[in-house]
Amino acid sequence: MARTTRPPVIAVMGHIDHGKSSLLDYIRKANIVAGEAGGITQHVAAYIAEHNGRLVTFLDTPGHEAFKALRARGAAAADIAILVVAADEGVMPQTLDALAAITDAGIPYLIAITKIDKNNADIAHTKNSLVEHGIYIEGLGGDIAYAPISSKTGEGIPELLDLVLLASDLAELTADTSASATGFVLESTQDPKRGASATLIIKDGTLATGGFVVAGDAYAPVRFIEDFRGARIPHAGPSEPVHISGFSKLPAAGSLFSVAKSKKEAEALAEENAKALAAAPERTAAAEGITE
Repeated sequence: MARTTRPPVIAVMGHIDHGKSSLLDYIRKANIVAGEAGGITQHVAAYIAEHNGRLVTFLDTPGHEAFKALRARGAAAADIAILVVAADEGVMPQTLDALAAITDAGIPYLIAITKIDKNNADIAHTKNSLVEHGIYIEGLGGDIAYAPISSKTGEGIPELLDLVLLASDLAELTADTSASATGFVLESTQDPKRGASATLIIKDGTLATGGFVVAGDAYAPVRFIEDFRGARIPHAGPSEPVHISGFSKLPAAGSLFSVAKSKKEAEALAEENAKALAAAPERTAAAEGITE
């Protein structure tokens, strides 16, 4: 089974109001994937952007729940993280919390020094602030890449995306597209029309319609697959975010998922997972589902 290069999955993390959402919004609008009509106005937990002809998946999560739950299972939600630090404030308490989550996940990260368009932005001070907290960036005693950016003007964002692609190349991310899909639940919601639904990130293999997805002690028939735009697609591959509805119960954020061929097999696997979850409640305490 040949493994091929897959796109990176990127988490953007940092202190509140340091420009995480603004950065994600700018990239989503400026680096739109071909064929996306009119853009997306509603919140999406994950989306795919394009830079220099290559695809990149970005995660927009309201908290670290999926990260913590996956870490307890020895897995990581993202391949690479971008730690945002505002040029008008420098390192703040939640910056360090986010860094701890990144370090705990054992993934490489880059720094985005945000809000450089503001009058009181001080890039030099922000760099020193990073070093003072043990974050040794390039040029100041370390090898952590960084890019000063503005999500208002777009300055520096192409350079940041160049760094993302470079980090992805260094990580040598691969997948086997011929295998059945495996991955994790990014977030789950109770949809009034469709019932228990979830955003899944495929980390390996290909997901196709037919069969069942089993996530922890929940399962769902894969009658249709929706991409991050809400469009129905026949199949999805590695690093792609997909939306699946009709779960037997709300799957927990951070649950690992796999594919079963029949309802009987899905039920048996979900029951087996339920017993494992019951036997290790302390490990799953962080995996309570995220709801919108």
